[in-house]
Amino acid sequence: MRCFIDAPVGRLMIKPLLILGLAGLAAGCDSQAMQDASDSTIGGWRLLVGAGQSDPNELPVDAGAPPPPVAAKCPPVVIRTGTETYRAYERGHEGDPGHIIYQGGIVKTARECEFISPNAIRIKFGVAGKVITGPSWNNGGVQLPLRAAFVRTGGDPVWTQAYDVQPGLVPGDTVQQFTQVDDSLYYEVPEGDHINNYVLYVGFDEVDAKGKRG
Repeated sequence: MRCFIDAPVGRLMIKPLLILGLAGLAAGCDSQAMQDASDSTIGGWRLLVGAGQSDPNELPVDAGAPPPPVAAKCPPVVIRTGTETYRAYERGHEGDPGHIIYQGGIVKTARECEFISPNAIRIKFGVAGKVITGPSWNNGGVQLPLRAAFVRTGGDPVWTQAYDVQPGLVPGDTVQQFTQVDDSLYYEVPEGDHINNYVLYVGFDEVDAKGKRG
């Protein structure tokens, strides 16, 4: 772009409109000059370091660098499918709704985690639910066989615990809430494994109720 101002020296009177026009033209020349200087600088860098070289303002990326560490999360508490409820029947009438003594159900769960070290964790968890009486309840005691198991996804439990939950039903009650809290779960994750691969399952255990385990 070629910019110049050619005006007769002897002309003393310049109209205001012409003055404004000249000012705009001068500004345009300045802007173009700055752009030309910038382009010249960029071209100079390429001539200095050679074509195909990286921009000095771009950070290099090491393709062989290890991935960033995965953030450890508190393992979830999951109610195992099919173990949400437990029913106690009169002996010899198992499965008959008319002979249910009481029925328990898990309503919600909660947990807190303390990371002792990069590979060790302590978990405090709780289970809450309610029990209701059935047609055959005779004001007797209530026992709910609850179990928790800390499991690596797709694997076997690495920690398990059975609980004999006994809600305080008294004569005249038809429903009672219960809670079970445990803070004894401590686990050290093996080298090469990650705590995010684990889950804590809870639910009622029919086998415990029959006295065969736990």
